[in-house]
Amino acid sequence: MELERRLTLKELAKQIGVSPATLDRVLNNRGNVKRQTYEKVMGKIKELNYMPNRSASFLSRKNEYAMAIVFPELPEYFWKQVEKGINIATQEFRDFGLHVSVIRSDKYDLEPQKKTVQQLIDSGKYDAIAISPNDPQEMADIIDHGVDQGVAICTFNSDSPLSNRLFYVGCDYRIAGRLAADALCKFVANKTKVGLVMSYTNFQMQQKVTGFREVVAEYEHIDMVGPLKLSQKDYESPEVFADYFREVDGVYVSSAKLDVVGKHLEDMELDNPPILIGHDMTEETYQLMKKGIVTATICQDPVNQGYLTVKSMFDYLVSGYKGGVKENITKLELVTKENARYYV
Repeated sequence: MELERRLTLKELAKQIGVSPATLDRVLNNRGNVKRQTYEKVMGKIKELNYMPNRSASFLSRKNEYAMAIVFPELPEYFWKQVEKGINIATQEFRDFGLHVSVIRSDKYDLEPQKKTVQQLIDSGKYDAIAISPNDPQEMADIIDHGVDQGVAICTFNSDSPLSNRLFYVGCDYRIAGRLAADALCKFVANKTKVGLVMSYTNFQMQQKVTGFREVVAEYEHIDMVGPLKLSQKDYESPEVFADYFREVDGVYVSSAKLDVVGKHLEDMELDNPPILIGHDMTEETYQLMKKGIVTATICQDPVNQGYLTVKSMFDYLVSGYKGGVKENITKLELVTKENARYYV
């Protein structure tokens, strides 16, 4: 559609139902526009597929915006997908003055991440920071410090709800845990015991476990065994899982180690292996699903998480409006071997 090449500012204003002056203020971010009017204008522009001339009035007074995005190195497969979405949004908005820097914090370690975010705040180089906190509670004070310094800060993938962050982009982990429990209990059918494998307890893990327990309790004939609480190093030891696998009919891996746990289960060659479900998709998980070792996994739209994080922050930087949505929840999808190839 070539509508944006044909409409003048006056013609577009008439179609939207506002004055040319109001439209000009919205397009050039000059303020003095009611939020309701702003949303009406932007909604109509999207509907009409109107794209202002990037070399003309819309950007004639544009600001340059610098945004830093901080997330852990691991799991690498997941963050590659998130970064793909970040790159798509960066390309989309760079001509509008947005500059994005991606910074990976060391593994799952909290202290290096805290130091990194503190340095970004203190540098004074960034208008905005998006962070996936390794420990939401521990990171809250630093987020609040950055906000007090005038830096726009949001969280994504992992939230810090007690902080003063602007908004969160990511899935609802309590619902993720509920979905996992409902699927697992249905998969085990008339069998009676399900297990839970979990790592260290942070806000994200607490939400998954809470949701999982809620739904398991609704199945009167099913009992939960455990959970099996592991450190990151424990996942390297097959013997850690041996007795637990023999005790349960189904297992939910709530950490990002489904492929690792699945490989241990495959190597045990049990006569009656438990049903195994967890999160995310890797090539290893895909192969395990084709073999019947992993029954299902829950994907959380990582590419869209990356894209929405950049887009939502850009919208905020341009509008300066703080009363927007506090949570942008991304979809959850249950994947089995029948549709798994679409997620690799």
